[in-house]
Amino acid sequence: MKNLPLIVLFIISSNAIFSQEFKAGLIMPNEDFKLCCVYIPNSGLKIYDKPNGKIQGQINLGKADNNDEFYTAIIEKNGVERELEYQNLEMVGYEIMALVFIDLKSDFVKLNDGYWISSEELKSKNLRLISWMDYAIDNDTEWYANKPGLNLRKGPSTDFEKITTLKGDLFGIKLTTEKKGKWSKVKVTKYRKHHCSGENNLIIKTYSGWIKLISEEETLNVWNYGKGC
Repeated sequence: MKNLPLIVLFIISSNAIFSQEFKAGLIMPNEDFKLCCVYIPNSGLKIYDKPNGKIQGQINLGKADNNDEFYTAIIEKNGVERELEYQNLEMVGYEIMALVFIDLKSDFVKLNDGYWISSEELKSKNLRLISWMDYAIDNDTEWYANKPGLNLRKGPSTDFEKITTLKGDLFGIKLTTEKKGKWSKVKVTKYRKHHCSGENNLIIKTYSGWIKLISEEETLNVWNYGKGC
């Protein structure tokens, strides 16, 4: 039993490290979501002024269209409703939106507009937190570098030699599952014209290397065509 304090300390430290693994990302469903097209439950989500703070109101789905589909969300506070700002949402499929969180503290996540949501409530309503890194890797699509471009390097830090600079949508980036910190190993295809043009013989060259996928502000350094070609 002499080692018990050390074991407890290790468990506490491990939990602390795990909780700090990422601070920003998306709120996604654990499985198929019954509603379309915003990942917010029918019962809504309570919003707080701070972690473990006072309830300020609730986020609800907006009005359904003629197909019983929802494309907007509403914040209700003190009996007043307003539409949830677009900056709080990210397109994660064809016209399918998920809530964005920008901070994580004491089992609460922070939205772009400053309100907090309980992660326990999210779990109880079949929703989960996913980091930007894991979301991008899980999303089997081609990505493109944000402006002004991304350096492709031989290893996962700026200490490694630069291979080339990726700019625009003629450098298609496919993420692998290999990652280190904010860096991801990728395969890159350089096109003569964008592949959505439908022409043949579009590939000029291919590369393999590492990019800094996550910025210092905990956002993605890449984008994609959310609606496809």
